[in-house]
Amino acid sequence: MSTRLLRTRPARVVPAVILAIVLLLLAVALGWIGVAAIVATGTVDAAMTSGYPGLESLGILHWGAAAVIGVGVVLAVLGLVFVIAGISPGARRLSDYRAESAEHIGRFEVALPTSALSNLAAAAADSVDGVSSVRAASNANSTIVTFSAPVRDNAPIRDEVEAAVRQRFDSISFVRTPVVKVNALRRQA
Repeated sequence: MSTRLLRTRPARVVPAVILAIVLLLLAVALGWIGVAAIVATGTVDAAMTSGYPGLESLGILHWGAAAVIGVGVVLAVLGLVFVIAGISPGARRLSDYRAESAEHIGRFEVALPTSALSNLAAAAADSVDGVSSVRAASNANSTIVTFSAPVRDNAPIRDEVEAAVRQRFDSISFVRTPVVKVNALRRQA
C-alpha cells in the first residue's frame, strides 16, 4: 500500500482504458482472423476476402501484406499506450499540510488543492498597495504570481507582493512550503 493516501487518479482513466481495450481487441481480432485464414488456405498469400463476409471491399489485399500487418501492429501499440496513459497517476495537484489529529485516528492526512493555493497567493498579492491585477498559477511544488502595476519602477511592489505571499504560506503549516516566484508586468496607462 502506498504511504500517500491523497494521490488522485486523473480523469482520463476510464476513457483511456476503454479505448485501449477496444484497440487491443481489434488488433487481436485482426491477428486471429489472419492466422485462421492463413492456416485454412495453407499460404500467407490468402486473400482477405476468402471466407469472411464483409471484406469484399478490400480487393486483392493478402493477410501477409505489410499494410495488414502494419495496421495490426499500430493498433496493438496504440492500445498499449492508452493502457499506460490510463493507469499511470497524473501530476500532483495537492499540497499536504500538517494538522493535529485526534488520538483515535490512526492515519490522518490533510491537503490543499493547487487551485486553492493559487487563490490564496492571488488574494495575498492583491492586498498589496499598487497592484492593479494579479494572476497566480500553482503546482504541488511552486506558485508563480504575476501582477501588473501602473508604475515603471515596480521592484518595491514586487518585494512586497513576494513578502505577502510568503507570509500567507508561512501561516499555513505545509509539509513542504511551495516556492514562490513573482513576476511583474507594467500596465500601460
